[in-house]
Amino acid sequence: MSSVFAYLHPVMATVALLLAWVVFRLGFHQRTLRLRRTPAPEGSYARHVRLGPWSSGLLIASCFGGLGSAVLLRGWKPLDTFHGKLGVASALMFAALWWLGRPLARGDKTHAGRHGVLGVFSLFAAGLAGLLGISLLP
Repeated sequence: MSSVFAYLHPVMATVALLLAWVVFRLGFHQRTLRLRRTPAPEGSYARHVRLGPWSSGLLIASCFGGLGSAVLLRGWKPLDTFHGKLGVASALMFAALWWLGRPLARGDKTHAGRHGVLGVFSLFAAGLAGLLGISLLP
């Protein structure tokens, strides 16, 4: 039964990464259109704002699931692998990304550039952590 639970974290992380990719594409598309001074399609920004917190929350929950899986199911020390360290770092970046996105959703564009750059780095870090995690599967 514990082998089934060992796969919950990777499955949840994969779903969260795919959702984060969709959110990234929506946000990047918004930026591209803004720079071209082209109006965005109806509802595009709203989808980004609506799905962004979900992807951040799922990635953070996945991080906790990975830590729990490593410690409780496998008996490993917490953060004993680079996968774990990078996963926690990316979860912290996604928390910061969510935090920076809150004022943007209310119309304060002060940190729009930082939000975008952090989005690229956090998605890259989470994707790399996912690739590194493949070798740790049971």
